[in-house]
Amino acid sequence: MRNLTIGRKISYGFGTILTLLVIMVVFNEFGIGRIVRNASQVITGNMLDGNLAQKEVDHLNWVAKVNALLTDENVTELQVETDDHLCAFGKWLFGEGRKNTETFVPELSTLLKEIEKPHHELHLSAIAIKEAYKPVSKKLLEQVTDINAANLEWSSRVRDSLLNRKTKLGVRLDPDHSILGKWLVSESAQLALKNGSDNLKKTINALGQAQKEMYASAILVNDLMAKDTIDSAISLFKNDTSPKIDTLIDLLIELQAEVENEMAGAIEANRIYATQTMPALIEVQKKLNTLRDELKKHVMTDVIMLDAAKKTRLFALSIGLLIVVAGILLAFFISRGIIRSLTDISQIIGTGSSQVNMAALEISSSSQSLADGASTQAAAMEETTSSLEQMSTMTRQNAANSNEADRLMQEASEVLSKADRSMQNLTESMNEISTASGQTQKIVKTIDEIAFQTNLLALNAAVEAARAGEAGAGFAVVAEEVRNLALRAAQAAKNTSQLIEDTVKKVQTGSRQASETSEAFDIAAEASAKIKNIVSEIAKASNEQDQGITQINKALAEIDAITQQNAASAEEAASASTELNAQSDMMKDSVNDLLIMVGAAAHPGT
Repeated sequence: MRNLTIGRKISYGFGTILTLLVIMVVFNEFGIGRIVRNASQVITGNMLDGNLAQKEVDHLNWVAKVNALLTDENVTELQVETDDHLCAFGKWLFGEGRKNTETFVPELSTLLKEIEKPHHELHLSAIAIKEAYKPVSKKLLEQVTDINAANLEWSSRVRDSLLNRKTKLGVRLDPDHSILGKWLVSESAQLALKNGSDNLKKTINALGQAQKEMYASAILVNDLMAKDTIDSAISLFKNDTSPKIDTLIDLLIELQAEVENEMAGAIEANRIYATQTMPALIEVQKKLNTLRDELKKHVMTDVIMLDAAKKTRLFALSIGLLIVVAGILLAFFISRGIIRSLTDISQIIGTGSSQVNMAALEISSSSQSLADGASTQAAAMEETTSSLEQMSTMTRQNAANSNEADRLMQEASEVLSKADRSMQNLTESMNEISTASGQTQKIVKTIDEIAFQTNLLALNAAVEAARAGEAGAGFAVVAEEVRNLALRAAQAAKNTSQLIEDTVKKVQTGSRQASETSEAFDIAAEASAKIKNIVSEIAKASNEQDQGITQINKALAEIDAITQQNAASAEEAASASTELNAQSDMMKDSVNDLLIMVGAAAHPGT
């Protein structure tokens, strides 16, 4: 054991314990398996016993239904299964249930074979009862006897009335109020028509018709007697009424015979029930009880199963105690060897952990100093980068403003050029207007001259009209109107000439102003072009300055990233050294705990 490693010692110890546990599990498995098999056998046996008991109850219920047919007048049909293979017990006896039972308890095969015959005879008796039984009321025979007696009394009274030569028969002549008429519509007759034989139904239907014919003939006889023609009445009675009475009596006798025949079927059914059904039922019950007794002999009982379970429990407890004792002994010897080895190893690790702790403290101090310097450098780089970023922002803003001013100057130059062209076009238009106004003055002057000549012509026409006297009076009026129009045209031409003259003066003045404005626009356009060139140079210089600052920013960003990385590395180194120091302390504590646990003295210096 001394030459074995700790792993092997622990492995051998656990292996031994596990082997013992496996042995215990195997024994428990066999024991529990035996208990489960016993329980399964007990459950199956109880289920089979309950099934056989239920089959006995089912046959009792089956026989009760057969008995109800013979004793309950409301039951007119046999409502039971007559095929011994299709009833509940028959399906089990000739199906999988029997096969499973014989597999479970082979000793039951002979008894199951013996029960087939009485079970078959039991169902055969039901078939015989069904064939023999005819549903008929037990009171029907009494009712038919009463009807027959009443009919004989009625016919006797009719004959007496005729023999005594009375004026009326002295009997009721309404067939519906007779005993036979009331019976024909009663529930008893309707039940006989529904459930009776064909001959019985035929006889009952014939009775109704025969009674009507007999009463109709009796009414005719009664009418003849009322007319005091008694001889004719007697003759009619002999020739017609009496034969019909005889026919009715024959039908009543036939009805009584049919009822007695139906009653004989019920009596036969009761005989079959007493001589065949009940003995077969008793035999089936005996066989079922024998089956249950035999089943209990070959199936484990609850008491035996509990005894087997107790033995298995005691055996498992013994194996468990043996494993516990073996485990304690193994643990003692293995732990003693492991403690010795761990004590030596712990002392060596304790010395090494102290040295590691001192080295970790030195590394932690150096890493912390490096981290502080890197953090200071990173802060300075961040401030420089921030200042350059602000300068870059202002430079980009100046460049943007210069570009915007250059764009605006270009737009202003284009606007001035357009305005200059517009002023030139305006000047040309003013000159054209001035020329057109001169031509218009000439036209107005021509119109004025035409108006003057028209006025002279109108005066001459007026003078000539005055000379003509009354003959020229109308022409004088026309000449006067022409003269007035000529004067109005002359006045309008004068006004138009004055307006055109004023317009020409204003156009000339506007033309001079437009020329002056055009010259001013030319000067402004030249100045705008110079400003545009200057602004373009400023924008170009600002863009170049922005590019230079951007490159400086990129370089500073790279330097800052490297500085940040150095600072992070220094902090990680400091953190790692601190963690190493902490781990060293934890290792020393763990070694001391291990030494205390194995029973050795704690390492000094902690």
